Amino acid sequence: MAALLKSNCMAQKSLAARPVRSLATVAPRPSRALVAPVRASSAAVSEIVDKLKTLTLLEASELVSEIETTFGVDASAAAAAPVAVAAAPGAGAAAPAAEEEKTTFDVVLEEIPGDKKVAVYKAVRAIADIPVNLVKEWTQTLPKTLLEGCSKEDAEAAVKQLTEAGAKSKVN
Repeated sequence: MAALLKSNCMAQKSLAARPVRSLATVAPRPSRALVAPVRASSAAVSEIVDKLKTLTLLEASELVSEIETTFGVDASAAAAAPVAVAAAPGAGAAAPAAEEEKTTFDVVLEEIPGDKKVAVYKAVRAIADIPVNLVKEWTQTLPKTLLEGCSKEDAEAAVKQLTEAGAKSKVN
């Protein structure tokens, strides 16, 4: 323990003996992420890049169209990929606004209380047209989708009927 404390004190002394440089005297280093890697390029590539720099916007658009048809590629997919990645963090907030209004709904039967089974079985039979002998078997594993792809009004009416019978249900 004493040796550990002694070595710790010696380390602190050696740090204290170092001269402190101010930030003003230290030259800033360029960030590695911002510095483009230097690549050796052929004369042909350099020539093409130089010609691309002189193109107008209309000419560049025509060039992209010609490349797409010649090589059978879609330049919009390649250009949209970085944009989609950049938009991903905020996409959760924008998704509900961009989503179209839902036109078909599902009614899900979630729970049947033990004392309300008979009333709920009758409601299930009326809503889903399930035979009497299959209702009990059908409702043994819940949650289960009772109606699929129905209108909003039909879904709300079914949920109301199930709720009045004592079941717990929801519209998806």
